[in-house]
Amino acid sequence: MYRSLLVPLDGSNHAVHALKLASRMIDEHADLYVITIPEVPQATDQLGISVGAAPLDYTYESAKELADTIIRESIEKAALGDRKVHAIVRDGPPVAVILNEARERNVDGIVMGSRGLSDLKGLVVGSVSHKISHLAPCPVITVHLPDERA
Repeated sequence: MYRSLLVPLDGSNHAVHALKLASRMIDEHADLYVITIPEVPQATDQLGISVGAAPLDYTYESAKELADTIIRESIEKAALGDRKVHAIVRDGPPVAVILNEARERNVDGIVMGSRGLSDLKGLVVGSVSHKISHLAPCPVITVHLPDERA
């Protein structure tokens, strides 16, 4: 039985499925950590797009609100009931942030979805889950959610 697990959340069904699985892998006294790293949206105006800037109305508060929503909705969808969950919100490059949290909290494992919301980008530059599985200081369980159309 694991004493602590870290589950990265991005709002995808794969991440929710990973959270459900992680909650079944530990008892009620173990630490279940969820982490989300809100992605900065791209600007929609021509100048902003050309320099890779965020929208003018993007603020730290809006990023925090988005992260809180992702965590809350993921926990609700995973139907965790009264299970205590430690929520973590960070910013920065997802791979580095997740690995750093795993090291700092000395978790027994990371459970994450095989694909997140940015599937196309992941195919081009390598997915976050793939990089984590090769660099993590602990075991990594990558959860694949079968295609619901099949």
